[in-house]
Amino acid sequence: MNTHTARSQSADSRSPGRGITLPTVLASVTARVRPVPAAVLWFAASLLAWVGLLGMVLTREGLAEDDGPLLGWLVRHRTPGWTGLMEAVSSPLVATVVPAAALTATLAVGVLARVWRPLVTVVLATGGAAASGVVLKALVQRARPPVTDMLGVPETGWGFPSNHTLVTSALAGALVLIVWRATPRRGPRTAALAVGVLGALLMGLSRLYVGDHWLTDVLAAYAVAGAVLAAVAWVTGELLPRWISATRPTLRLRRAR
Repeated sequence: MNTHTARSQSADSRSPGRGITLPTVLASVTARVRPVPAAVLWFAASLLAWVGLLGMVLTREGLAEDDGPLLGWLVRHRTPGWTGLMEAVSSPLVATVVPAAALTATLAVGVLARVWRPLVTVVLATGGAAASGVVLKALVQRARPPVTDMLGVPETGWGFPSNHTLVTSALAGALVLIVWRATPRRGPRTAALAVGVLGALLMGLSRLYVGDHWLTDVLAAYAVAGAVLAAVAWVTGELLPRWISATRPTLRLRRAR
């Protein structure tokens, strides 16, 4: 009897299903589930923010209700000093010179250091932001504020989102991403982040101040810029490195032949 009992207990201990508990099952499932990349989460959050803003614009509710009052307040509180500054920030010269300077700088770094990622990051961010702005403007077709509230040469075309704000924010974010990847030091990272956020906010404020866009146009630009940057971060951080690593053996084989 004792021998039979010991054999029975040994067989039970080896039989499937024995000793399986809920924590064990959860741990096994969690180990098999791949974590979602931060870039994907950021892209989804930015896209949801843009969709929410679009819904407010179409229904004229939520933040869209503040578009008119905010513009009116800014128009009433314009001063010569602020007007000069905001017109300078919002000028076509700044919108052209800053991206050109960033492209030139990253190209020079790429040639000298023989690295491709900074230049590709800037090109994809600015190009993707500009293209996204053109497409979304054509799809939404939202009118700009009244011409009587605009400073300088009146802007034409659709207003949702603000392309000036979108491209500037994407470019600033790309430069911050480059610095973030280049160094683990907290000082340079914090300085780059502060300058990038300040530049993006200043451009958005200038577009509101000169009367070329509504508040929701600018906020939508920030949301789209976030989505573009998330996509660029994933492409330059995950997709392209994998593609380059996969093609290197083929290239070496061809050279050897």
